[in-house]
Amino acid sequence: MQPIPDEFCKRIRNQFPEEADEFLSALNNAPVASVRLNKAKPGASFIGSQIVSWNSEGRILPERPRYTLDPKFHAGCYYPQESSSMALQWVLHHSVRTDAPIDALDLCAAPGGKSLVIADFLASSGRLISNEIIRSRAHILQEVLVKWGASNVAVTNNRPADFASCGMQFDLIVVDAPCSGEGMFRKDPDARAEWSADNVNMCSRRQRDVLNEVLPALKENGVLVYSTCTFATEENEDQISELLATGEFEPIRWPVPSEWNVNVVDDAGVFAMRFLPHKTPGEGFFISALRRTSANSQQRNKPKSLFFRPSKAEGAALERHGIEPNGTIMAPNGEYYLSPFNEKELNSLASSLYFLSPGVHLGKIAHAELVPAHALALCNDTETKYGIIELTLEEAMAYLRGETISLTAQSGWQRVAYDSCVLGWVKVIGNRVNNYYPKEWRVKLKE
Repeated sequence: MQPIPDEFCKRIRNQFPEEADEFLSALNNAPVASVRLNKAKPGASFIGSQIVSWNSEGRILPERPRYTLDPKFHAGCYYPQESSSMALQWVLHHSVRTDAPIDALDLCAAPGGKSLVIADFLASSGRLISNEIIRSRAHILQEVLVKWGASNVAVTNNRPADFASCGMQFDLIVVDAPCSGEGMFRKDPDARAEWSADNVNMCSRRQRDVLNEVLPALKENGVLVYSTCTFATEENEDQISELLATGEFEPIRWPVPSEWNVNVVDDAGVFAMRFLPHKTPGEGFFISALRRTSANSQQRNKPKSLFFRPSKAEGAALERHGIEPNGTIMAPNGEYYLSPFNEKELNSLASSLYFLSPGVHLGKIAHAELVPAHALALCNDTETKYGIIELTLEEAMAYLRGETISLTAQSGWQRVAYDSCVLGWVKVIGNRVNNYYPKEWRVKLKE
């Protein structure tokens, strides 16, 4: 493995003088494998795992399994997520009130683990825009959210500044900021190779720009959660201090049980949790939360006319498949979505934002019938009239590889599942079974 940079070691010895040797030694240990379970989907269990102290759905695994060869991974029954970052759940529970509907933004969301935490936290009490600026990573984010099956999330592909003019003020903004990646030194060899003091300073400036650009979208009394996977004070405490110095924010504090062995920062108004590799079962992570005490009004662009309610005939086609047309939106590409936003809200947001997905993709209507989308099969909150066919493990993996499988079933659209976990669609036409698992997601790895 790439050696730890000398300049980084020197800084850690100054930053953590009493525990530097143990700290640096821990960075050469094997990374911890962990997953977060999907409460809405059955069947995921990991023998010998331990519950993550700060997240009831988190599990520390005795070893890293081959997720790609597990159908339940593709069904969204769990998600491989770094255990330290799961602390977002604890912070949200102690920072955000949900006695009224919440509008939330996950600004730097890919690959998606934190968006899953936020979506679950909001459940039926809120809506989430999950955003990623890099298009290729935004598609990965979309895939993760589709498999999880949450129905309260829209996915966008935008710059932070775009949210300042989108016409929406958020109750919660989560910024898992791009950083120098020091916390990933034992998990990602590239993080060591790319590290430098100049990169730390560059990341610090970029983080400040990201915050300045997006904060006009945070309403008064709204909550900002800021996190990184680095140990550098320039990227962590200093960012929080600068926000506090504006006089527009106050720190939010929460209980941190001593048995967690988490490093608590509580100095000069800055309150945060810092996860260190030699103290907690996970990688390096910093998280803090602030409440906005004052805010200026947001500029607003002219709405567009891109999203529409389905017509009466289109609504009837949806109803024939067991889908309630209320809450259904037709997007510019002619596809239908179950959206947490109505068409007026979407058209206002579309003046500034580009939607990869305004909600759960339902499909497209062709010849007065719905061609169902993959997301509809995996959604946790949508009832349909389609049946479910159970597959063996061998059949399930063949399906996920895009192969033709043999089934005896009623003609028409059917969902296939493994151990009660829905995997996607097939269409039975006489003796033929067409496999509709998305081509871009098909499994290439074999035993």
